[in-house]
Amino acid sequence: MTDTVRIGRAEDGLLHVIAPLLPGGGTPPSVLDPAPGVDVAVLEVAGGHLTWSVLALEAPPVAVLDSVGQAQGWVWAVYGEQTALALAEDATAPAGPGDGSVTNGTVTDGTVTNGTVTEASPALPELVASARRLAYAHWAARWWPASVVDAIPALDVHLLGQEIGTLTEECDLLFGARETADASPTDGPFPSVPPNTLPGADVPLPRATDYALAAGPASAAGAADGLTLARGTGGADWRRCPPGLVDASERAVSWEVVRAAARTTVSISVVAAPGPPHPRRELAPWAAVGGTAAPLDVPLRRVADTWVGDGLLDGIRPDGVRATASPHPDCPAGPEPYALGADGLAVDIHLPGFGTPAGPGEDPAAQRAVRARIRDLARSRLAGAAAGTDPAAWPGAPLLRAEIAAANDDSDF
Repeated sequence: MTDTVRIGRAEDGLLHVIAPLLPGGGTPPSVLDPAPGVDVAVLEVAGGHLTWSVLALEAPPVAVLDSVGQAQGWVWAVYGEQTALALAEDATAPAGPGDGSVTNGTVTDGTVTNGTVTEASPALPELVASARRLAYAHWAARWWPASVVDAIPALDVHLLGQEIGTLTEECDLLFGARETADASPTDGPFPSVPPNTLPGADVPLPRATDYALAAGPASAAGAADGLTLARGTGGADWRRCPPGLVDASERAVSWEVVRAAARTTVSISVVAAPGPPHPRRELAPWAAVGGTAAPLDVPLRRVADTWVGDGLLDGIRPDGVRATASPHPDCPAGPEPYALGADGLAVDIHLPGFGTPAGPGEDPAAQRAVRARIRDLARSRLAGAAAGTDPAAWPGAPLLRAEIAAANDDSDF
């Protein structure tokens, strides 16, 4: 198969980029994007990184190269000899200050413009297929949307780790002599834990029927003793927690604001991720609560299969008017309705020090839409595995053994 790519430079010519020209337009993801996307599969290779979108795995990858010399050991195999020659020519051209390559293209907002356009036809298509599958397996280890609420089972981390090891060996040409993170096989997301020693491995896993009312109040007892001012449900930003902590559903987070005994409190409940608990039991998420008179961070503790926590909301009166005493610097003085908004409080579930918060220009609705497409992808692949679809016939990346095992598990998902 022949595709078209464009070659350019970024970071004042220090990086070289090979980006496919997509038939419908658009910008393919790369490691140059300002924030990591939950749909992006990344493979660290000799001389740079390769990236795919798991929602469009059939497209060629984007290559961002910090060492053209090392990358030339595999560029010919992934993109073909014509692209390798064009990259070599681009690498010898001088770079202008702030403009990328004088003779070729530049990268603006992740898009290569005015660069050398050339045809790309992999010399080793089997290598490209294995690399794509390896990148997808690494992506699944980090971003697979395991959810009891949405009935998407977790993947067996040991099966996943074994397949990553096998695929790594198949892709040794991509890694050359360089020791990259993805050139070292791991045993899944928990590499330091030997097989069959995960805490809670013999404990029955929660089932979807255990969460029939996922959108229920976070604290029924609190509501019985006071006045419920507001309640709601939502999801977590997957980028803010490592895998194995919280459920990936958009209904996994529930909160309730209650006024009782002259105190206003918020109770937060988050469904824990399915599967064995994270081996590092000291890791516990927090909830950052927005829309209040003062910033509030609530530590969560695990109770059975749920993370729970409570916090005192400062400066909220029973009538829903913010008090003027001790206002937060970002809040205007004087009584005004506290900012619940159409969706209520903004509850951000995160592990302190992990990941990056959403950028100021990010659209939460667009992020939720991407997560919904990933859930649809996971359901589709699981359904195909359950139906006995030939794993190798699956478009983009063949079905993983961990996906087949999850689809044929007799748990109540």
